[in-house]
Amino acid sequence: MKKRTIYSLVMLFFMMGLMGCGGKSDDNSSDTEIVKNDKRQELILWTYYETEAQKKGLDKLVDGFNESQQQYKISWEYVPMADFIRALSFSQSGENLPDLVLADNPDVGSLIKLGMLADITDHLQETVSVKEYYQEVWKSVEGRGRYYGVPFCCNNTAIIYNKRMFREKGLEVPTTWDEFKETAAALTKEGSCYGFAMSAVSGEQGAFQFMPWMLAAGARPDCMADSRCKDAFLLIDGLLKKKCMPNDCLNWSQNDLTKSFLEGTVAMIENGPWAMAELEESGMEYGIFKFPAHTSQGVVAGGEVLAAVNGKNVSGAVSFINYYNEKEVMEEICQITRNIPPKVELAESFGQKNPQYQVFISQMEDGISRKSIKDWKKVCNALSDSLNKMFGSEESVEEIWRKYVKEIER
Repeated sequence: MKKRTIYSLVMLFFMMGLMGCGGKSDDNSSDTEIVKNDKRQELILWTYYETEAQKKGLDKLVDGFNESQQQYKISWEYVPMADFIRALSFSQSGENLPDLVLADNPDVGSLIKLGMLADITDHLQETVSVKEYYQEVWKSVEGRGRYYGVPFCCNNTAIIYNKRMFREKGLEVPTTWDEFKETAAALTKEGSCYGFAMSAVSGEQGAFQFMPWMLAAGARPDCMADSRCKDAFLLIDGLLKKKCMPNDCLNWSQNDLTKSFLEGTVAMIENGPWAMAELEESGMEYGIFKFPAHTSQGVVAGGEVLAAVNGKNVSGAVSFINYYNEKEVMEEICQITRNIPPKVELAESFGQKNPQYQVFISQMEDGISRKSIKDWKKVCNALSDSLNKMFGSEESVEEIWRKYVKEIER
């Protein structure tokens, strides 16, 4: 687990040394100050952040908060995304629980129902303006008209492509599904390069990546089994059969996609802002375009929520949340972590400073939160299961589609 304890203590003793060198020479005063600082209330934040940019941003946020006041001292710990909710649910005693979580936004509703998150509505009345946020993003922290956290960041996915490969083939950015399929086929070189790849791993990540294709096929938040959605199944199945997409996608996380793209084994990937740090550092000539339209167009608004754990140090957690909510802090941390700020004005400013993020930001206004999707958990499981079958079984796409519909309508 990643902790800041050692670093914080080193900094603490260093600062105490500086204070000892100040104008006052009263040894008793100095000793009292050290004892006081040692008694700061400890806070723990759990997160599944794992990229270097994300870790660097969290380090900066934690250090900044610890230096900004003397009442609390926070550190963060890494918990794998696949184990995150389970770890919270199975922490039997309060001592095993963190004070805050940085959780995936669709998980917040479940955590509220489990009674895991503290209602901090009253704490936020004076410090948070709901109108500043993307409304679909803000929905993720609400439950029964009360607030259980604040959006930490937001994101969505788009298509990232290798400009050199496009140029060599004389290709233009596709705007329709037919053009996209033709482009993927033209970029595919058997044995060395696939035209397109997406994450199809089980769970939220695979479902999140499949959702934009479902929305483009005509899915609505209240009807995810619309007959038009079958086109999304046919699209993926066709790309697989023509070997324009690798079967390895079944095991590829979104981070794996970035790695394969940088290695040149995939010409186009579906990915989000979290991939930008590695792309920028690689020096590769890449571009980003919106999802090709079909009967419609749409994306899923993803991101994390910063929330206080019920029964723990809620006052300390709120203090940390309010610190992050400061404009300058949120701007700096989002810049480091390569996340889009969840506040509209800050996101637009972020886009002006970082034009490579403009596609993601332009899609946010039309993004649909997973909380807006009826029975999201059921939909998520059904989509994940369908992807698993398309990539890893002998079932026909017709059979997979029928089972999907049956599961959704059950």
